[in-house]
Amino acid sequence: MKLPAMVRLTVRNVLVNTDPGTMFFMLGIPAFYLLVLGTMFQGLIPSFTQHGVTTSYTTFLAPGIVGMQAFTAGNIGGGMLWADRRWGMFEQLLVGPFRRADYLLGIMLVSVFFSLAGSGIMMALAFLINGDFNITILGAIILMAVLVLGSIFFTSLFLIISVLVRTMNAYQTITFLLFFMLDFASTAFYPVTPSTPLVLRVISTFNPLSYIVDVVRDCMLYGVSYSAWVGTGIITLLTVIFFYLSLVLYNNVRTGL
Repeated sequence: MKLPAMVRLTVRNVLVNTDPGTMFFMLGIPAFYLLVLGTMFQGLIPSFTQHGVTTSYTTFLAPGIVGMQAFTAGNIGGGMLWADRRWGMFEQLLVGPFRRADYLLGIMLVSVFFSLAGSGIMMALAFLINGDFNITILGAIILMAVLVLGSIFFTSLFLIISVLVRTMNAYQTITFLLFFMLDFASTAFYPVTPSTPLVLRVISTFNPLSYIVDVVRDCMLYGVSYSAWVGTGIITLLTVIFFYLSLVLYNNVRTGL
């Protein structure tokens, strides 16, 4: 039986992105953060208390690395359009038995696949390093849901960039700045407290990755709380808005650069 077009495109996208460089970007760097930064900072920050629960720094960091997989997967998914347009594959696929909707769904599905697969691997690694986590069935459901929503949100964001940016240097510069700002100005690596400089607190507050990481951390460490529901609601709203914007731009994109 012939697989649906979007499934075939998803399989193609997975195969295209299983090269060593992409795998290192998706799994190697996060694993480095978890193993090296977790070990090094553990000596500086043995433990601290958040939401009335005392945890080690490694335990605090692990959900941050898991949540970052949505961002990484979104970049891979959204970057597919840029690469396919640049190398002429977008035109070839549309000439074949694929519709624009199939191509878009293929990108979204590969992003979701990499997000869930990468977060599962990071979670397994975190359990091996420090298995001090408390995940309920409801927490696991919300965790997976926010990772799916987060991957679609970031895929939509990078799709917008892929449509609007014309040169490779500009695209790479923008994606690098986004990774630097969103990763390190989020709550993935450290908590935001009243002693955090105001500028960084503001950036973190408006950083969508912070909401994803906070929900994942609540689900893994502190239980499903009101803040987890609020964070999930915010990510859902942002995903709907950015997916709509990316859909409008995508439907108007011309073949070629």
